[in-house]
Amino acid sequence: MIRWIAVVTLLSVAAISRAGTLTVAAAVSMKDALVQVASDRKAAGKGEVEFVFGSSGQLEQQILHGAPVDLFISAGVKQMDRLQEKGAIDAATRRDVASNRLVLIAPGESNINAGSLADLDDSQVRRIAIGEPKTVPAGAYAFEALSNAGLSSLLADRIITAANVRQVLGYVERGEVNVGIVYASDAKLSGDKVKIVCEIDPALHAPIAFPAAVVARSPRAEEARAFLHDLLAEPGQARLAEFGFAVPAESRK
Repeated sequence: MIRWIAVVTLLSVAAISRAGTLTVAAAVSMKDALVQVASDRKAAGKGEVEFVFGSSGQLEQQILHGAPVDLFISAGVKQMDRLQEKGAIDAATRRDVASNRLVLIAPGESNINAGSLADLDDSQVRRIAIGEPKTVPAGAYAFEALSNAGLSSLLADRIITAANVRQVLGYVERGEVNVGIVYASDAKLSGDKVKIVCEIDPALHAPIAFPAAVVARSPRAEEARAFLHDLLAEPGQARLAEFGFAVPAESRK
């Protein structure tokens, strides 16, 4: 609790120092893409955006504890669902802005080969990094996939959890683990530092969605809705695609 209070205090100070600036709390897996979208908006004369990046679970808690956020973009549905149940977001503004795929990655120079998660039960694979399932949606999807593949108990002593997907990437890039499970968009950011060993069967986990919504107490709700509109518009979706994100499932209907 002390840690949450400290973080909220820091966010409050940042908001006060940049009064009038739209503040967006977003999953760290979307960082690079969102910064580019914000840069496009600024170039078009639409104002600046202040970002707070972290794991979706951490951001959810910060919003519940009063962090001064105008728009929340989560990497998981459950975090947004809980905020909606507590009236912390404007449910009428909720939209999925992107989707993604889970992939198994290894260090760029690794000789590990796997056609599916079942191949992780191999003597070469001693350490497997995933996001902390309780707070990191990518980690929750990863653990769900491992469980549905009948591997979570078998591999329990090899799993290393991380605070967010970027930390998982770092572990893999530095060779501190043999493999990791991240979103395809995260793997793309690492270039040749990591290699995608295989794509994880999407039937093993719930559909991946990145929901966004205006925070209920936002004093800049109109600006937040405008930013959300830009994310969903064709130029915004094109930017997200550049960083490895796929269109929201609802857009494919």
